[in-house]
Amino acid sequence: MSRADCYTLIICSLLFAVNIFTDETEASKLPKTWKTCKKSDPKMNECLKGAINDAIHELTLASNPSLGVPIMDPLRLNTLIINQGTGPVSIDLKFTDLDVIGMKTFEVTNVKNDWKLLELEGRWNSLYALDGHYKISGKVLVLPINGEGHCRIDYEKFRVKVQIKMKEVSRKGKQYYEITNFHIDFDVDKVHLNFENLFNGDKALGDNMNLFLNENWREIFNEIKPAISAGFGSAFKEIGNRIFSKITIDEVSPA
Repeated sequence: MSRADCYTLIICSLLFAVNIFTDETEASKLPKTWKTCKKSDPKMNECLKGAINDAIHELTLASNPSLGVPIMDPLRLNTLIINQGTGPVSIDLKFTDLDVIGMKTFEVTNVKNDWKLLELEGRWNSLYALDGHYKISGKVLVLPINGEGHCRIDYEKFRVKVQIKMKEVSRKGKQYYEITNFHIDFDVDKVHLNFENLFNGDKALGDNMNLFLNENWREIFNEIKPAISAGFGSAFKEIGNRIFSKITIDEVSPA
């Protein structure tokens, strides 16, 4: 069960990009160490790319309580549920206490932004892994699967593309941005999975299932990718709007 799902957790850090895009007069509203980019800068997208990468690096070292953002490496997700109801892969999967490891190696490689559509591309240059507790039941290709316990998923050369659509909303006489759609696409060169305690601890069955998952990771990955994208897109839309609700449009993108 290629948990490419979890990669996306990291995408929440990309949302800090929108908080960086401001001019010097508003910089005091944001972390003082974050680079700012002017809307009038002809190289605004390049500036923003650098600012995002700097902010992500900072957030892998410490949290930002003023924005309600936890430390990003490892990034802890209390609960993550993925339901894939039909097709060759049909599963109910729940992660708890899930750590996303490796944000320190993430790099934003391209940014386009006009404050109606924000497009980001990025990649992990080294380790990217998920580590936590899982509970699963269902079918993977031709085989039934069930179990509950510890899991570890490692990714090689994980790449991600994000599109964030936004609109302006008014609250208490002030204007804010609101994310209306958060779309995620992703790919990876290789996935290695290990699920402990499959089939109520039957080691032979569990070892065989882990072998099967790793031999067929690409087909499984492709089957569950749409459900993963939709689930994480919804989750990070909520995270992004939580951030935007704290900062007015005048602070984020002054005229």
